[in-house]
Amino acid sequence: MSEIFIKYNPYRLTTHITIDGVELKRNSLLNFGEKRLQEWIEKLPEILTEECRSRDFKIKFHGTLLDYEDVAAMAEEANKNKGLNIEVEHIPAKEVSDKENAITEIFNEIQKGPFEELKQPDVIKAFNMAKSSDFEVNVVATMSSGKSTLINALLGQKLMPAKQEACTATITEIKDNDEGGFRANVYDTNGDLIQTHSKLTLEIMNSLNSDPKVSKIRAEGDIPFVGADDVSLVLVDTPGPNNSRDPEHKAATYRMLSESSKTVVLYILNATQLATNDDYNLLKHVAESMKVGGKQSRDRFIFVINKLDDFKKGEDSVEAAITKVKEYLKDNGIENANIYPASALTALYIRTILSDSNECKDEDEVDAAELKVRKFNRNEEMHFENFAPLTPSARSEIEKLLEEAKNSNDANKEALIHCGIISIEQAITMYVRKYAKTAKIKNIVDTFSKRLESAKSFESTKQEISENQDKHKEILANIEIIRKKIDNGEDAKKFKERIDNINYDAEIKKTTNNIIKAAQEKITEKLSKSETKMSRVEAEIVCNDFAIFADNLQADIRVKLEDLIEKHIHKSANDLFEEYKKKISELSSDVNVGSIGIDPFKLMAGDISTDVSSLISNLTETESVKVDEVWVENKNKRWWKPWTWFDEDGHTEAVYEDQEFVDGTKLAQKFFAPLQEQLYENINNAVKYAKAQSLNIKNEFKKKFAELDAVLKEKLKELEECANNAKDVERMIRESQAKLNWLEEIQNKVNSILDI
Repeated sequence: MSEIFIKYNPYRLTTHITIDGVELKRNSLLNFGEKRLQEWIEKLPEILTEECRSRDFKIKFHGTLLDYEDVAAMAEEANKNKGLNIEVEHIPAKEVSDKENAITEIFNEIQKGPFEELKQPDVIKAFNMAKSSDFEVNVVATMSSGKSTLINALLGQKLMPAKQEACTATITEIKDNDEGGFRANVYDTNGDLIQTHSKLTLEIMNSLNSDPKVSKIRAEGDIPFVGADDVSLVLVDTPGPNNSRDPEHKAATYRMLSESSKTVVLYILNATQLATNDDYNLLKHVAESMKVGGKQSRDRFIFVINKLDDFKKGEDSVEAAITKVKEYLKDNGIENANIYPASALTALYIRTILSDSNECKDEDEVDAAELKVRKFNRNEEMHFENFAPLTPSARSEIEKLLEEAKNSNDANKEALIHCGIISIEQAITMYVRKYAKTAKIKNIVDTFSKRLESAKSFESTKQEISENQDKHKEILANIEIIRKKIDNGEDAKKFKERIDNINYDAEIKKTTNNIIKAAQEKITEKLSKSETKMSRVEAEIVCNDFAIFADNLQADIRVKLEDLIEKHIHKSANDLFEEYKKKISELSSDVNVGSIGIDPFKLMAGDISTDVSSLISNLTETESVKVDEVWVENKNKRWWKPWTWFDEDGHTEAVYEDQEFVDGTKLAQKFFAPLQEQLYENINNAVKYAKAQSLNIKNEFKKKFAELDAVLKEKLKELEECANNAKDVERMIRESQAKLNWLEEIQNKVNSILDI
């Protein structure tokens, strides 16, 4: 039996593996680099079998509990389906909660410390942004799946309109702030604020959803299952795939489903109504996204089978319904899906009608709610938590809650667990703890570390200057050389040329061509499936199907172009900062430093690094290439408005005018002709937009570089004053040493945060 030791740090994203106590060879496939465990854990059995020439393994895993559970699940799967014998032992590590407490303590200590530059507003802002970063849970569903009811159940109150017809016509974002009640800002299609509501109600939400001027609602309030110590969770309710007044809405849905997104997606399916065209379109994109990124990509998709309690006893079963959904998802390219059975209506009844805070109780509603409670508590098959793919720690938590409910004879709480809502909340919570929180902790530590290192370098230089009184003339001369280099016009010109030479136009053009080529292949496939002859009514139905297809294709292309441009903007931004770092490093190339470490790069390291992410974020808001107004040749038509296509001057009219039959092939060709003609125009739009964005970001970075030059000059000025001050040298040395001792202690504490 081969003994495998794995130490995995989810905060640093580092993995250390030994086999029988021996370090890995450099060419070993077990050298996973800076990848999340979830990206490689499912490949581990195959790699171990090949490298160890064995089928028996004992794995000692040193890491967090949530990561250990993924290792244990891998072992169980390999033992069951691959004929391996893998034993797993857990060596506990520091958990997320330990890290969060340490971070807060260190930040408070820094704010009380001796360095004023670490107390500046930009430092505090960077820390607060990293600490309170939003995390989205996107709720997606087709009509009549009970999406609004599920969201209301999660909120513990009726806030979202829930009707049988498709009712969501806006995007609603609900951010947790642990405060009672909900308030909201309302925006139109241009993103302008048009209304505010300090007390948001169901009646107001109904009104906003029916208002054609409203495009987005941003609400804040208490989401009960999210704790105050969690990330700022945001529930996002999106319109149905074919129920959108605004083209941006469909793009938002596809953006969230894309491979680049790492947000949680609650995909709600109606247990009594599967296999709709809307589902096919969405599930295709889900399947593509789940193929990239390993287990994390699967973990982020939570499939909820709603309305499972609508089945009559003896006619169907929960297990059969889940099997049916698994097969349905598999047919759409989705395997090993995380499926959670639920009755959102039962959860909503318990949290509203049967809650202690409900003073105005309708007897009929109470009777209906109590009937649901009895049904779930009485029938073991209705204990949905038993069918949920919960991790051992999540299941343990639910079993604990269930035991508490039974011991206190709380039938409502017991039924709440059985109806599946608590399992869904646990799944969301576990994802946040495993992925979002570890990433957040790393970001905060990076914010600390870079600033501390910059402060340490500056203070060390001041101390060296104070200790070398006999070299003050040399020091002052060196400072003057650096200052002149900053102001040197020729150097500035060369730096500007290097910046201007950074561009990815050719690369963007090539990639956009590939995107459009893939789109044309989809159109060709659609054309090949066209019927030869059809009636006028059938032609109208086909055109409506074409409209949905074109709508989805446009949203898909738009998001791909957005991802492409954002990727290259980030790439360009990083290259720009690398050039600036190079410029700063070159400032000391002709300086005779000797024993005095006046290194401009070290002095500026914290200032440069801290500004990168925030500056990129400010310059890469989700603006996109406008491709939605050029695909239809008629000036009075817009392809996303299918109700305009059969107007008197519509571009499909001539195909079937006064004819008993319509040629389906010609109809398809004529319908898609203007779309195909405009595809390459959309490429040009994308490239033009990318160029404009590149120019904007270069101009903004030039301003930022000028600001950083000014910061460096201020630091040089302070060093110059230190060199000129011959008085109280011993006092300055003592003060510098005390500051350096404090910094070293703080740095050790910060570095230890990421240890496990």
